[in-house]
Amino acid sequence: MELASRIKGDPRITRAQALTQNYICFVYLPEACFKVLSKVCPPGSAAKKCSKFLSDNPVRAFRNAVAHANWTYRSDFKAIVYWARKGSDVGEPLERFEVDEETLNYWQKLSRCVAYAAYLNL
Repeated sequence: MELASRIKGDPRITRAQALTQNYICFVYLPEACFKVLSKVCPPGSAAKKCSKFLSDNPVRAFRNAVAHANWTYRSDFKAIVYWARKGSDVGEPLERFEVDEETLNYWQKLSRCVAYAAYLNL
């Protein structure tokens, strides 16, 4: 991700990076790591709190949008617009949400940090 970040001006690289990073951070890691961590970590621990945060809304709604291709860039490319349900009822209509670049970067970095820490301690 850091190498791809250094390549400026090529929208193909930027989009490939966004797709890959969003899938790993919000689809793969919650299923492979965060759900387990949130169950086995001690109450009140940073790992439990972070895992829960990364597995619940609004991150979970974004995860669902990524997994089901219900997202696009906002016209100014400063945010991602996505459509998700607030609850788990499949009959519920999709709602429009946005996550700005700064918030998305925070979610991604937190996701990678928690995963690195968990896997380094296995």
